[in-house]
Amino acid sequence: MYMHILSLMEQHFDMCYNLALRKTCRLINLFYEDRLASANLKVGQFSILRAVFITKQTSNKELQKLLILNQTTLSRNLKPLIRDGLLTLTTDSEDKRIKIISLSKQGIKKYHRAFPLWLQAQNDLSNKIGTKESKNIINFSEMIINELAI
Repeated sequence: MYMHILSLMEQHFDMCYNLALRKTCRLINLFYEDRLASANLKVGQFSILRAVFITKQTSNKELQKLLILNQTTLSRNLKPLIRDGLLTLTTDSEDKRIKIISLSKQGIKKYHRAFPLWLQAQNDLSNKIGTKESKNIINFSEMIINELAI
């Protein structure tokens, strides 16, 4: 009886695009977090550090657009990075209401420590699922973003 119910649930759950992607995202997040653990970073924190490293400095609003995060989620994820001295906030010289986010020296050091771990995770995932499927993940993600992003 239980196996029958489980089978029915799996059939119906897999028909939901949102659930299918959320399950996949959770597994990929765990995959990356395993590899970033020695740098004491969560994958979301690394993504923020990487975005700020690449942009050199950015505003909250620009970071929201880049990472496709709402204000509440971004603020919640920025707080520990600021508290731990990895990010610095300065006031925009032209508009005092805008805070500019950049990596501190400690943040740059942490990013450089975590980057090879992230790169290894990229390679490990590609080796595990195959180069073609890895590229498909990126292409599929870009297509969804282009179609659904506001």
